[in-house]
Amino acid sequence: MAINKGTITINKLFEQLKQGEVAPVYLVLGEESYFLNPIKEAFMGLIASEQASFNIGQYDMKTTPLAQATDDAMSIPFFGERRLVIIKNPIFLTGEKTKGKIEHDTASFADYLQNPLSSTVLVIFAPYKKLDERKKIVKQLKKSAVIVDNSVMNEFAVRNYFANKVTEAGLTIDRVALDLILERTDASLQLMMNELPKLKVAVGEQKKITEKIVDAVVTQTLEQNIFRLVDIVLAKNVPAALRVYHDLLTQKIEPLSINSILISQFRLLLQTQILRKHGYAQGNIAAVLKTHPYRVKLAMQKANHFSRQDLKEAYLGLAEIEEKLKSSRQDPELMFQLFMLEFSRRKNVS
Repeated sequence: MAINKGTITINKLFEQLKQGEVAPVYLVLGEESYFLNPIKEAFMGLIASEQASFNIGQYDMKTTPLAQATDDAMSIPFFGERRLVIIKNPIFLTGEKTKGKIEHDTASFADYLQNPLSSTVLVIFAPYKKLDERKKIVKQLKKSAVIVDNSVMNEFAVRNYFANKVTEAGLTIDRVALDLILERTDASLQLMMNELPKLKVAVGEQKKITEKIVDAVVTQTLEQNIFRLVDIVLAKNVPAALRVYHDLLTQKIEPLSINSILISQFRLLLQTQILRKHGYAQGNIAAVLKTHPYRVKLAMQKANHFSRQDLKEAYLGLAEIEEKLKSSRQDPELMFQLFMLEFSRRKNVS
């Protein structure tokens, strides 16, 4: 059955493949990592298991020339009805410059896309937010392919998806617990789904995921621990800041890594505060800063409580520490202590 070209959802793709409605070319576009494997498995399910070894070809464009994948796509199936060709990391579709020596023959690939073999299912996994629309190969691909929207889910969609999976597992979850999971994972669907099996075990006969269970099971990442340190720094709580900093060093985390994440978080707070003052909404800020909307949401909430001057002074003080960390052998803990003492003495300025 012929498939209309255009953009479809992941659920629509699964539905079509299950019904045997298959197009010759697909472009899976977007940065949502959680669905990549299920999508790949759905396509591989089109090929009988006994034929997989000689009717499925997978090519990584970071290590393999595009011409090999094109040649494979032009080959007829071996003792089967279909041939599946999967292309990963198609960097030639973006504006990013490659450092390797691999040359990709996009002209021949474009020729194939104009008249693809009906017995071949060509699937291109492009884990990017967008492609370089100026390129001829991108224009041709969008004309020829069914585009599967694999964009990163927004917070609302992530909440609903995870809550539905919890229900499917025969469990319940309260709002506070769900909020904590979102916070601990930066609203990453992939990370949240990775935690679900552990939460299933932890709830036992209770069958309810509570804030207490989430706190015990879902560990804080390095970034989360350092985000907590940001709050303490801005509160000018010297003893608590030094204690947390010391704990991070005890965990064998490099001082430069700690400082780098601190700087990036203060930069985000400053940029968010400035853009919001100029009328930018959460989604616009996320697009401008090229960061996850949930991180921007948290930054907006946090930045409201602190002065521009405090954010700026903290940022500049940490930047100075970074320079010293790279150019001297001074004690990192002592440098952070001196920074905190000086920062805490500054008067709050609105």
